[in-house]
Amino acid sequence: MPTPSTPVAPDTPGAPDALPADPTSRGADLKERARAAAVSGARRFRTAIRPALPAIVGYLIARGLNLLVLAVMARAAGKPFWSMVGSWDGEWFIDIADYGYVEKLPVSPAGKPYWVNVEFFPGYPYLVRFVSAVTGLDSMNAGMVVTLLSGAVAAWGLYALGRELTGSHRVATLFALLWAVAPGSMVLTMVYSEALFVAFASWGLLAIVRREWTAALVLCILAGLTRNTAFALVAALGVAALQVVFSRRADGTRVGLLGREARRPVVATLLAPIGVLGFIAWVGTVGNRWDAWFWIQDRAFNLRFDFGVSTVQWMAKYLTHLGRPIYVVCTFVILLSVALMLWSFRDRKVPLPVHIYGGIVMFLALATSSGWFFHSKPRFMLPAFTIVLPLAKFMAGWPRKLVGIVLVAGALFAGWYVGFLVYVIDTNP
Repeated sequence: MPTPSTPVAPDTPGAPDALPADPTSRGADLKERARAAAVSGARRFRTAIRPALPAIVGYLIARGLNLLVLAVMARAAGKPFWSMVGSWDGEWFIDIADYGYVEKLPVSPAGKPYWVNVEFFPGYPYLVRFVSAVTGLDSMNAGMVVTLLSGAVAAWGLYALGRELTGSHRVATLFALLWAVAPGSMVLTMVYSEALFVAFASWGLLAIVRREWTAALVLCILAGLTRNTAFALVAALGVAALQVVFSRRADGTRVGLLGREARRPVVATLLAPIGVLGFIAWVGTVGNRWDAWFWIQDRAFNLRFDFGVSTVQWMAKYLTHLGRPIYVVCTFVILLSVALMLWSFRDRKVPLPVHIYGGIVMFLALATSSGWFFHSKPRFMLPAFTIVLPLAKFMAGWPRKLVGIVLVAGALFAGWYVGFLVYVIDTNP
């Protein structure tokens, strides 16, 4: 029997009498690694978001000004204030979040579809349902949380895209803020899906510009589950893929459709429409006809594709006949937006996919026509954020006070525009 002074050989991994490793040491090591990863991730997040903070804070201030104007108009009209943020399309989104989609398409005895919630894409309302389940908030307030956070992410994405395209912090910040105070931006303070879509579209367009094909694919699919406007983002990805296909290598040979460099962008382009086309196809199974979504949009919601003929007719009417002043204002907003789009096309330094995206969003907004929704054109054009880039460049040289006045005026105008529609005319924004 050894005594305390007897030398003892140290344990070796293969020794039969070695003590087992402490089972808690591995768990402690994993916890330490997780903590270190979290700290590192938080540090990288702060570093990445810090330059965009002026854009994000400015965006949130614009939302506050929207709500202030809305509260004043609600008081003047003697109507409820907070419930308005969940009205009109918000009611459909809240219904989907609470009860899901209908299982069968209701049709009148005359064969005309009724208004039904399958017209609205699932990305936004299902995210609202998730936030409601996690937080315990009702669907309307959960929707406001989703809208607010999505808009902040969108402002960050627009800043990042503007910085990528121009290299200027000031231009990038103005780029995000001009979008945040656009005439239709009041819906970024409502239970509407535009904020979430622009969050996906802005970062998706940035991924396309940087040729990060996997990220672009994922964001295209997510955007497609949010709004049908995702066709514009898919088109931008397709154009970027074609640029790769028709590019030449250093040795002068063309990459071609089957070239190694073209595989990922081509595959991404082919898969990108899955979100939007998948939902439209699912609506077709509910309605027992392949064009059910388009049929509902046309026959129930009175929205149809006519290449903008109705839009031009309504604009001509409101410019030459007496009518509600709000529609004259809307007409001038459309004309200004088209002018901005044409101005943006002149910038040859901006990659072609960016122009393609903005042009197609504008085309879809103006070519889908209806007298019911003419006043909604500013909202339909809101995802066409790329058209304000030249204006951001132009305003970058202005004095800060003048820029601040313009932005505040824009936010107040956006709140008034939608408030007038909701409280005075009693129609959708």
